[in-house]
Amino acid sequence: MSEPVYIGRGLIQITGRGQGKSQFTAQAIERLMQDLNSQPLEALILTEGRVYGARYYCVEPVGGSWVDMQAWCLTTFGSSGHNMWGDKTAPSPSERWYMNNRKFWFRDCKDRDWFVLRWNS
Repeated sequence: MSEPVYIGRGLIQITGRGQGKSQFTAQAIERLMQDLNSQPLEALILTEGRVYGARYYCVEPVGGSWVDMQAWCLTTFGSSGHNMWGDKTAPSPSERWYMNNRKFWFRDCKDRDWFVLRWNS
């Protein structure tokens, strides 16, 4: 009498069970963020934009550590309130600076220049 054959049954259970998928996903996202934030700063692209009709001076970093730049802005310029549209509410008018669309937005040209001097060196 021959034994029953269960092709593939064990492999599915071994690879899919008890691996802590949510922990694996969190670790993968953390690693991706570390990799993205450890790129060398290649350029700072300077533009202008408008928030509630007011002119803002924008800096778009190409590469570099967004986390470090954000921390420096918080220390140097104080709180911006929040990411411009990150929490799905409109930003407060006339804030000193914002973060949005992979750019830093500064109300005053001198703040933008300080940012450029800090991160361009």
